[in-house]
Amino acid sequence: MVKRRGVLLGLAALGGLAGIAAWRLARVTPEQAIAMVIHKRLAYLRLDAAGVQRFARELAARKEIANYKLRTVAAAGRLYSDIAYPGHDAVSNAIRAGEERIVTVYLLSSDFFLMGADETRVVHYLDLYDAMRACSNPFARSVTA
Repeated sequence: MVKRRGVLLGLAALGGLAGIAAWRLARVTPEQAIAMVIHKRLAYLRLDAAGVQRFARELAARKEIANYKLRTVAAAGRLYSDIAYPGHDAVSNAIRAGEERIVTVYLLSSDFFLMGADETRVVHYLDLYDAMRACSNPFARSVTA
């Protein structure tokens, strides 16, 4: 009788945790995950918060990164933002690759490189970087004869 009650309580607790996880997953947005990644990886920079939110909205609208991946990161919350992934297993490598993709696009979309990569000034978001659009390269210099 005691074993049966323990199993039922364990199943109820597991069902409760699954319900909470599903509820969190339903309430988060991809924009929250993108902003979380930027603030985690670029914590050493002073970022314009409104610009980060605008970038997150525009990148999420482009749908280049799967929504379920972004929503999972956002649902993890502090578990994601407070833990470093030092290993080199498949999960850690996938997380780092996704982070680097988002951070790279953000830095290319901002005035960070245009202002000489100065880490002391506030980084402002300009416009979503598009490699196929002419003159969107922040490293391009005008040709003078």
